[in-house]
Amino acid sequence: MKPIRITMLITSLSLTGTPRMMMDIIENINYGQFEIAVAYKPDYPGSELDLLENLDSLGIKLVPLQGRRLFDFWGLVDLYKHLKKDSVHIVHCWDALSIAARILRLFVKFRIVQSYCNTIVSKGSFVYYIINKTTSLFTNGVIFCSEGVHNSYKNNKTIFVRGKQIGLIYNCINLKEITEKIYDTKKIRSRWNLIKENLILTNIGYFNEQKGQNYLLDSLKIIVNNMPQVKLILIGWGPLEKSLRVKAKELELENNVIFAGKCRRDTVFEILSITDVFVLSSLWEGFGLVLGEAMAMAKPVVCTRTDGSELLVEHNKTGFIVPPKNPQEFASAVTYLVDRPIHRREMGMLGKKRVSTLFRPGKFIREHEAFYKKVHQSR
Repeated sequence: MKPIRITMLITSLSLTGTPRMMMDIIENINYGQFEIAVAYKPDYPGSELDLLENLDSLGIKLVPLQGRRLFDFWGLVDLYKHLKKDSVHIVHCWDALSIAARILRLFVKFRIVQSYCNTIVSKGSFVYYIINKTTSLFTNGVIFCSEGVHNSYKNNKTIFVRGKQIGLIYNCINLKEITEKIYDTKKIRSRWNLIKENLILTNIGYFNEQKGQNYLLDSLKIIVNNMPQVKLILIGWGPLEKSLRVKAKELELENNVIFAGKCRRDTVFEILSITDVFVLSSLWEGFGLVLGEAMAMAKPVVCTRTDGSELLVEHNKTGFIVPPKNPQEFASAVTYLVDRPIHRREMGMLGKKRVSTLFRPGKFIREHEAFYKKVHQSR
């Protein structure tokens, strides 16, 4: 039987959650049954190419699409040529670039699978809403990463789902990547100028409105008023970095906040190894991959209530879930854990057990493979 040829269509190859989920499939799929290519927009403003080297080393065919606009004409031509020449069976779309694939279905025969990894916050402009909903008629299969994301799309009616293959596939946590290494925590702390007395909070995320780091800084101010030894490591980058640095200075937190910048994966796990409490202040999350990774490293978490956090975290067992935009409650939960090392360890171990049981990579891959086959065989 010939392999099913799949093209992953995504705007950016950044280290953020959605491209990393795509990479989990690419790295683990059965290449006896599937062939993979990746089409992306290297010149689109804000597009990152962090995963390019990994994809190249795996021998994945790369299809750069021209243009600085999302739906540039020459980019559409590039995608059309690839789909036609390589006789692609399925295009798996990961973001708004899916509209390009839907349009091309009028000219080339293939099937479309769309993954939705976040809840709906805005329907966009009226024109975008109409185009997105109308072209969603050409989608053959839809994958939601959680019940919350599924309900969000069902309730907001931004796409047509009737008559399509629907899959609910939880994202996975790659325990092998996270837990195999033994970390020299003393050396790592020294590298970040941290002393033994410092208690470490870590946040990982793109610096934008969604991740709510400005509220996290407000919480930190409350925490350090009573516990000046607490340090917050912010791993990430993004448009709000400058304003976050200014706010940290205004709150007189320069000595308590470390802006680590964009970090390699091994550096992220090194920082998690010295973390006492992982903190996530997001206003919305479809899943929250970084929460799961912190839990996989046996770290207790304090996070805001989102669809993702309620799926991953058991409140008062593996961490605490508090309302978004509430620095006082967030600070109280963190302070409680910082002050109780035994409770932190217990919560951390329960969290590790939870993600290793419910969010295994093998299950994630098998479910995607089965979904691709179902879509490929459907009429």
